[in-house]
Formats: sequence, C-alpha cells, structure tokens
Amino acid sequence: MIRLCILAGLTAGLAGCQSAGPHGQGMPEACQPSGDLATLSGTYAARDIGINSRGKHSGSSTLSLAVDRDGVITAERRWTSAVHSGHTRDGAETRSDSERLIGIVDRHDCTISLVETAENGHYQGRLLADGSINLMLLQPGGRPVVILNRYQRSGRSN
Repeated sequence: MIRLCILAGLTAGLAGCQSAGPHGQGMPEACQPSGDLATLSGTYAARDIGINSRGKHSGSSTLSLAVDRDGVITAERRWTSAVHSGHTRDGAETRSDSERLIGIVDRHDCTISLVETAENGHYQGRLLADGSINLMLLQPGGRPVVILNRYQRSGRSN
C-alpha cells in the first residue's frame, strides 16, 4: 500500500496520513488512544529533518511528555546536531538546545498541538496506530524553522 501524507497548509495544520488502497481510495490510519491519555506520557526519540534560517538541518531529538488523563500536555523537546546549527531563544548559534512546550491531544481525531513557551514555534501532529507520533514544527519570524519528526517511544514516565 502506498502511504500519502498531506499537509493542508500552515493555517490548516497537519491533515494526517492515509493509506491508499488498491484502487486509490483513502482510508484514514486509525489511532486508538486508551481512555486515559496519561498512558501517552513518556520519552520519545526521533531523527530531525528540515530547514532553518541557516539552511538544511538534520539531527536528532527527544520529546519528554507528561500527559494527564484529559490529554493536557507539558513537555520538553531536546535537539542536537553534529553538523548543522540552529539558534537558542536569545539568537545565539548552537548545535543543541531544549524547548519547554505545552499542548493538548484530541482523543477524537488523534491530533496533537503543542506550542513553545519561550519562542513562537508551534507543533502540529498526529498519534499513529503503531504508537509513534508524527510532529511538524513551524516557527515563523526572523529565525524561521520547519522540522519534521516521527517520534518512537523510548521510555515511560512513572
């Protein structure tokens, strides 16, 4: 089956992934979060790919989520790159940084929305049926960033 991911535009957010059947019909990938969304709490890891004001960016990141039973999120995202630079919140060039995030999970359509607390970055994404999380960072402004991640769980919170 061919997998198609459709980005509906910056203001529309991430439309999600679909699997195309043999005749091209779209069938949404079902995610089925448990009744208690706190089970999503934990640490996730991903490879980064994207672009920032300095050019193409690749590296790795971790996402530590604390999710309550209603889907309200507090989180931290840490990134690092051995070959590409980014910026800290005060504009200094760096090859690693961390961001505090807040957000929410919509249990009805499995979307996740997060915002950075110290910068203007926002993340749109989706829980996938295999337990991974697709997230796209969009950060407009003087130091723009667009990063795509597919986070896989690497640990659980207590």
